Amino acid sequence: MAPPSADASPALRLTFLAVLVIAMFIALFARLWFLQVLTGDRYVELADSNRLRTVVSEAPRGAILTADGEELVRNRPALAISADRQTLLGDDGEPRDDEAERVIERLAELLDLDTDQVIQRLGSQRRSPFRPVPIETDVDPEVVFTVRERQELFSGVETETLPVREYPNGTMASHLVGYVGEISEDELLDPAYTDYLGGDLIGRGGLEQTYESDLRGTPGRRLLVVNARENVLDVQSDRPAIPGNDLVTTLDHSLQTATEQLLVEGIEASRDIQRDDGQFLPSVAGSAVALDARTGQVLAMASYPDYDPREFVGGVSQEYFTTLQDPDNHGPLNNRAIAGVYPPGSVFKTASGAAMLEAGQIGPRETRNCDAEYTLADITFRNWNRGVDEGPMDLADALRRSCDTYFYSLAADQWRVEQAQDEPDEVLVEVAQRFGFGRTLDIDLPNEKAGVVPGPTWKRANWEARRDQLCELADTAEPGTVAADTYQDLCQFGGAWRGGDAVNSSIGQGDVGSTPLQVAASYQAVANDGVLMRPLLGQRIVGPDGETVREIEPEELGDLGLDDQELAVMREGLEGVVMGSDGTGRSAFEGFPLDEVPVAGKTGTAEAGPRVPYSWFVAYAPANDPQIVVAVNVEQGGGGSQVAAPIVRNILAHHFGVVSADEAEFEPGAEILD
Repeated sequence: MAPPSADASPALRLTFLAVLVIAMFIALFARLWFLQVLTGDRYVELADSNRLRTVVSEAPRGAILTADGEELVRNRPALAISADRQTLLGDDGEPRDDEAERVIERLAELLDLDTDQVIQRLGSQRRSPFRPVPIETDVDPEVVFTVRERQELFSGVETETLPVREYPNGTMASHLVGYVGEISEDELLDPAYTDYLGGDLIGRGGLEQTYESDLRGTPGRRLLVVNARENVLDVQSDRPAIPGNDLVTTLDHSLQTATEQLLVEGIEASRDIQRDDGQFLPSVAGSAVALDARTGQVLAMASYPDYDPREFVGGVSQEYFTTLQDPDNHGPLNNRAIAGVYPPGSVFKTASGAAMLEAGQIGPRETRNCDAEYTLADITFRNWNRGVDEGPMDLADALRRSCDTYFYSLAADQWRVEQAQDEPDEVLVEVAQRFGFGRTLDIDLPNEKAGVVPGPTWKRANWEARRDQLCELADTAEPGTVAADTYQDLCQFGGAWRGGDAVNSSIGQGDVGSTPLQVAASYQAVANDGVLMRPLLGQRIVGPDGETVREIEPEELGDLGLDDQELAVMREGLEGVVMGSDGTGRSAFEGFPLDEVPVAGKTGTAEAGPRVPYSWFVAYAPANDPQIVVAVNVEQGGGGSQVAAPIVRNILAHHFGVVSADEAEFEPGAEILD
């Protein structure tokens, strides 16, 4: 074959070149068609976003008030030092130039901060770059004057007045109101906070958290037109912030103040009490709850020790937070009234008594002997009144004298009945839940605990969850010791519901655990003709214009299931606790005008391992027309009649105008360890 001619070679190359150029033009036009036709709208939107920026301004939060209009939380203007991030920082997050570095150094010295702290706060990505970034809030006026007078030394630094939370009553109701803090990065990813931005404040704890959506308000939004260098060219729209709504609570300001004062004074005074064994009461902590007997609304709630919400304004210091976390300070952040779970002791006997009535173990007027002790298998359970046979008692008598053996014998009989059943009735669990135990009551506060009412089902589930740990302890314990035998028994048979479990549960011991709120609510139901109400702190939401947005209505949670006679006998017994000559709470009410303000109540002394017993007392008054229910728990406070009952007495005395809290004195009652 003859080789291609020299004339054909250039023509071939030109052909290839033409095809290549045409292909490139086709690709270019295809890309332009894709960008302008198929995805044109998307890129227009992106172009707009490149030139429009949204700046969000914080809305003042609503106030939190007592029922009588006293402000628990409000806003106040606070002086703040802010700085322009774009003026002082470069794209790398470091000072833009030498002058910016000198400004940051001056600012750090003025605010008593490290330069790294200023840079860190200034560069926070949780803050919008199109508004000044707060570096320090609540600064002294002298600091503001310094910046304003020598503005040439603080280019890019501004002074602002920002709304911050103020607590005119100091630490009062701190566990109830809560505090506010910056939203976290994890919370920003939560769908519940889709309309929040970095740097926004949210409620943490208490009513601030529960009513966040009401208190927060609507942030303001300013739409800015910027150029490629992010310089602001124009303001396209400006929507001012709308203040949040106010929350009016059910709290009685005077009673709340008195309850906190009398709880603290009673606990501290009780530490001077020397027990019969020669030891002084530790009385390390406690709580008090006061409810409206008809509506269940919270009139007062206190937890000791408490904390100062003012320390959280502008961000809590590490030093203060470390103090709060110190175990020696007994958990000041913990609202013991709703989150402290304790053995209720004898205040639980209303629920266990009602359970025995429902089980048919006894009638309301049927009697059993109050023996000095009760023996089940080879275990002896003693009455609190050591060595005394108190004779036959009905339910009213058993409550008045807090007779343990009355409840022991009934619980053991019911246990035998349930042992014979394929599926045990668990009547105590069911009835106790009607009283509000072993469940949350849905109070409008976060972190409420449900407590425990044990039964066969609970016992087995709890054992299965802990079995491996118990068996490991059995294997590692020294052979032949009590500990080894105990753990071995628990490893093999810990899921069995035994007679001793039933007996202990009947007097609020063993694995029974309840909160002070549950105790108060259970007696509210007894006082309210057997109707259990949801405990509420919120009463109504009020808009910035003063108009009511919505009312928060009382709500029924259920009925105790007691007939009129059963309820009457129970109330008779509770009245006898305080007003009977031999009632276990009588000594704490000596001198109280019971003829004018009759009181019904119940003492309780709960054993808690090797520690000093916990002191309980709960009461409602007037007994013939209940208005208020008050429950007090004192950790390691000894007998219920000894410490908790005198505190309740003083709270009732203040409420009914007998003696004001300022004039009341703590007088311990008799040491009855029921």
